[in-house]
Amino acid sequence: MTGTRAPRPEIARSRRQLLDAAEALFLRQGLEFSLNELAHEAGLGVATTYRRFASHDDVVRALHERAYAGFVAILDALEDAPDGWSGVVGYLERAVAMSNAHPSYAAAARRMARIDPGSALGQDLEPRLAAHVRRAQEEGALRTDATAVDLVAMVAQLGVLTVLPEPARTAMAARQLRFLVAGLRAESQAHGDAGEEVAADLARLHALATQEAFAGRGDAGASGN
Repeated sequence: MTGTRAPRPEIARSRRQLLDAAEALFLRQGLEFSLNELAHEAGLGVATTYRRFASHDDVVRALHERAYAGFVAILDALEDAPDGWSGVVGYLERAVAMSNAHPSYAAAARRMARIDPGSALGQDLEPRLAAHVRRAQEEGALRTDATAVDLVAMVAQLGVLTVLPEPARTAMAARQLRFLVAGLRAESQAHGDAGEEVAADLARLHALATQEAFAGRGDAGASGN
């Protein structure tokens, strides 16, 4: 059985240019751009663009696949984490950093839920993350009611901060992540203090997300860099 051949270098290069251009366009106008605009942004011909992506949905799908590859790389890098807590915190730090660096990823994921609701892409990541969670719980470092889904939700919650310009975006993400990590510690479950701080922080993040939604941003891009 023959495997899938890797694309020729020039094809891979132009595809990468187009996805980089899609991310740049997202920062200015969200996901609502035409393939002609994409071609112009990438500095490529319209014909080449249509050969790489037959439709706008194909571009969104490719952005989603690029994000998936990023999460795979994060989990691969954490395979040799010295303990479960390092795996949990390492995932959060790297996933939040990636989300901040690529604001289009979250929007592409939301759009893909409508384009292809039956897609199984990403379902293999949860068991790998859950292994770090279980290990950290067995070691007594992580609160027993935390799950891999909670970690994914935390990264998604911090994704609302991509509406902020830099350097405020990175600084605020680091601050919020410190609160969230404190609330994940096993001792916070016993005492409840850090958990209350986290609950208050999550409430503020929910409020920010709601404000953005009602402001009509939807899949719109970040407000600047």
